[in-house]
Amino acid sequence: MQLVLLAGELGEKYGQQHEYYNLQTPADAIKLLCINYPALKNELVEAHQNGVGYKVIQGGAAMGYDELLLPFGSKPLLVVPVITGSGGNGVGQILLGVGLVALAVLNPAVGFGLGGAVGFGAGAVGAATAATFGASLVAAGGTLGIGLMLSGTASLISPQPQLPNSGAGRIKGQGTRVRGEGPSGITRGASGIESYAFTGPANTVGTGATLPVIYGRVITGSHLLAANLEISDDSDPLLMATQTPGLNTLTINGQKLTRKFESLGGLDSKLGVRDVNSTNEDKKIRIEETFGDSGSDKLLQPGEIIFADGLDYKSGKSKRKNIDVLFEVIRGLYDYVGEPGTTKIDGFITYEITLTVSVSGEDIEAAVARGTLQGLVNETQEFSFGHRLEIPKIKDGRRVKVDVEIIDVGANDRTKLKVQGYGYNLI
Repeated sequence: MQLVLLAGELGEKYGQQHEYYNLQTPADAIKLLCINYPALKNELVEAHQNGVGYKVIQGGAAMGYDELLLPFGSKPLLVVPVITGSGGNGVGQILLGVGLVALAVLNPAVGFGLGGAVGFGAGAVGAATAATFGASLVAAGGTLGIGLMLSGTASLISPQPQLPNSGAGRIKGQGTRVRGEGPSGITRGASGIESYAFTGPANTVGTGATLPVIYGRVITGSHLLAANLEISDDSDPLLMATQTPGLNTLTINGQKLTRKFESLGGLDSKLGVRDVNSTNEDKKIRIEETFGDSGSDKLLQPGEIIFADGLDYKSGKSKRKNIDVLFEVIRGLYDYVGEPGTTKIDGFITYEITLTVSVSGEDIEAAVARGTLQGLVNETQEFSFGHRLEIPKIKDGRRVKVDVEIIDVGANDRTKLKVQGYGYNLI
């Protein structure tokens, strides 16, 4: 007997435990499950659209697609749904459901066969040759089908940045293309230090399960009904903040932001920049627009955009490689672990900068950079910072436009983010 276990919602919908006999490979198990439960097959095929992948585990080790074709083994096979990110890198052998179905259906060892459809020659030799040739086609067809399916699904979990299609023939070189990391920490805006308060064995079985009789000294789990934590610190008995607030806590894309101009997560950045005091379309454009209405304490919500149009395009290499976008943070940057007045934790703002160049009425996307500012800074501290982007050489380019979009926010409602301006060599 061979045991297949479905975890999470899969187990709730299709049963947690399935017994089979004479399975050759884990792919056999996937196929039989799809045959017995057509709804399961449909769910696997569409799961990636909802950000769900799967781990297939046997003997405590997560398996890759190729390992699903190895002999089944003596241990139970466990299929676990896993929430995936956008454009992951496949760490931890997270597999797509559509890939599992492709492997099970198209693999020659589990039913992709031509049988006696191919044959030539006569007598025993002809039959043997036909069988051999047919088997070769089966293997080739299965391998080709699996390769096509898995290569298609790979692009779903590993999207690659593409150059814009517009402006074909006009662009020479490559502009900035940065997709920075989001906020660090187990929870949004947390300090990034993991908590081990609830690690250890836990009883996850439901009602009606058999209770074991324990002899000797063991470590066993239990159902957690309620918990109360009291945190104390000799230097800060009330734990007003997870770390000492200040500008030294600031990071861009998870790397420390300082007054030294350097690349942070691929995005050239610097703490403390010059103000854009006036509008000069030849060198700089003053914007001075704030995310979060001046008459409200509400930080602007994700999806809102500040846009500016007017900087003259400079085709010279020394100019277009040094287009700076300047920001200012007003009323600090922090969040609360719970309600206002509870322990302060890091706040964060994730934003995206897009530079476009106008050419004869057409706007060509020249550079895109996404960054996450994170830190714990009190309301009494205001600070400025900037990023430097590069755009390629664009034939007949006239104006450089910028828009800044808020992607995600985890900060106190009083925090304001101001876009000061943009221009050449302002950092």
